[in-house]
Amino acid sequence: MRFFTQSTSLIIACALVLIIISTPLSSYMTPILGLVIAASVIFIVIRQRSRRDEELFVGSNKEVFTITLALLLSIFLTGGLSSNLFFLLYFLLFGIVFLFEPGTVFVLLLGLGAVFFQSLNEGDLISNLIKLGSLVFLSPISYFFGREFQRREKLSREVEDKTGQILEDAEVLREKTQNEDEIDEIEDIEQKAEDLRKEAQDDSLC
Repeated sequence: MRFFTQSTSLIIACALVLIIISTPLSSYMTPILGLVIAASVIFIVIRQRSRRDEELFVGSNKEVFTITLALLLSIFLTGGLSSNLFFLLYFLLFGIVFLFEPGTVFVLLLGLGAVFFQSLNEGDLISNLIKLGSLVFLSPISYFFGREFQRREKLSREVEDKTGQILEDAEVLREKTQNEDEIDEIEDIEQKAEDLRKEAQDDSLC
């Protein structure tokens, strides 16, 4: 379900851009982009006022949808495939796998292919093919980065859960015993659990 909703947000963003650039709406691309940016700023301000403890960017479907839409509109406003902003799509490809399910990078790739397909013959065809080819080349690399990141995150959560349970059990045992040797053993277990937790946290940051 999560993969479906995330993929849907990417598809809708690409579809909207395709509609805009393929219809008379292309003449209003600048005000549309301005409206998207203004709406995003207003939304962020309202959310920050109502949820002061929440981070500015949480990577929600709405946020990624807006970023994708605004980025693509900016690229087409500055020349499409020949735009100096095209390289930002590389960051989007790698960033998406840390916010969404890794497989969504291929959904994004298909969406980008559909959006830029009609622009292939605009300008240097070989250069355009190389640029689109670079997206195809980077997508599997981005996918495997995302898979590895998810694996580390899952392992870190599992270690955190297990060490937390060990520390709770050790505390219960400490309260039930008065034997100094047993208390020393419990403290040793607690120290090892804390060391394991710290090591897992350090690995997740690497």
